[in-house]
Amino acid sequence: MGKNGMGKNGMGKNGKVRILVGMCAALLALLWMPQMRVRAQEPVRMQDIPGPQEPARPQDIPGPQEPARPQDGLGPAAQPAPEAMPDGLYLAAWQNVADTFAAQSAAFWQAKEAFLTAAGRPRAAAFAAEKKAEAAAGAAAWQEALNRLAAVQSAGEEARLAARQEVERTAALAAAQFAESSAQLLALEEGEGGPDGSGQPGDAAGTGPEETASKPDGSARPVEAPVQNPAVPGSLAGKKVSILGDSITTFRGYIPEGYTCYYPQEGNDLTDVNDTWWMKVINRTGMQLLVNGSYSGSAVCGDSRAEGSSAGCSNRRLVDLMGADGMVPDVILVYLGANDFFHPMNLGSWPGQATHRTDHYILDFTEAYELMLQKLQAVYPGTKIYCMTLIEANSEDHPRVNANGNTVADYNRRIKEIAAAHGISVIDVHECGIPVYELNRYTGDGTHPNREGAERMAAYVTAAILSGN
Repeated sequence: MGKNGMGKNGMGKNGKVRILVGMCAALLALLWMPQMRVRAQEPVRMQDIPGPQEPARPQDIPGPQEPARPQDGLGPAAQPAPEAMPDGLYLAAWQNVADTFAAQSAAFWQAKEAFLTAAGRPRAAAFAAEKKAEAAAGAAAWQEALNRLAAVQSAGEEARLAARQEVERTAALAAAQFAESSAQLLALEEGEGGPDGSGQPGDAAGTGPEETASKPDGSARPVEAPVQNPAVPGSLAGKKVSILGDSITTFRGYIPEGYTCYYPQEGNDLTDVNDTWWMKVINRTGMQLLVNGSYSGSAVCGDSRAEGSSAGCSNRRLVDLMGADGMVPDVILVYLGANDFFHPMNLGSWPGQATHRTDHYILDFTEAYELMLQKLQAVYPGTKIYCMTLIEANSEDHPRVNANGNTVADYNRRIKEIAAAHGISVIDVHECGIPVYELNRYTGDGTHPNREGAERMAAYVTAAILSGN
């Protein structure tokens, strides 16, 4: 799909951005609820994968349409608790969120209903129409709660706090209903008309020994059949996976239009897509590739706002993880940070807890990585996200040190800290069995895995994912 191209549902990239960024703003409602605090988790070492990720905290979700809040621009320690916010500012912020949710949820269901009707899928279209009405009712209930809050601004503190709690409960319910309805619609679409909208029932497990999938240009490409491993949990079969990565995860014909590519590369024996670490993981878990959003040379840092940005924290990179028809991945694998190490980008400092980040041109790895995770959790609240640590970079027989005096281990430690603060699982790929003194054996140039190195990575990641399900 080109930069301004249209997906199967007639909704171009700009439309997806508007809808999803709007939903990000709506999900701010969830973040102020005390019971939604995330739990820190330990990084995964093969079988030690934590449970399902928890939702992002409302104060940590950035986005161009995020309502202004009094604590924006202050340091983390200076940010007041929601209950300490002045009544007028608190009400104005929630009103902004509610208005955005009402408009964007209505636009989402309207677009889905129109597309499904035109595609001749009446059951799914009727479901979208029903959920559009439910979303409108939820938005109305939310507005009623805001009206009651406005009416008690001069009342006693007990009445005011009760009204605030009602606003937050109503907001949480509206957001949860939207997420549940979206997942139900996806299941109904696949069951009624198949993922391609052809009118044939979908088959999540594949259609034969050699499945086909779509290249970015829409043409068919062969995909190795998933390994029939009895250890593969049924819950993974047919799950859609998207990848947010750099050159180590690219392969020509399998990344979005306009993205730069590394593999296949002269001097590296990894010349078949089925030998890449990520395709091996997909085949061995029974999952299906939705989008390989990997961009050779890309860093996490960069301009998070620009339409054509390659930065991992940018809106473009995150929205591109959706399918052309707006399908949301069940699983997202994140392998980014190597180019931040090489450039080198400032590692930054970690305050020890989740911190609200905002959009701008970012040259600090810690800030950029946290912004990226905040956005991922906002745009894909029901998706299982795995952050992956980095393999070593070639420097003879000892860890390489960049111009800022940092090692890959420093960046890996920061990845673990940020992911833990946001309740996101970490697969510690650095421990996959590619030691620094054997990089010449497992890579083609000291950085990019060859076939043997990709196998090491694939085996480790596959074992981690399977043992966590």
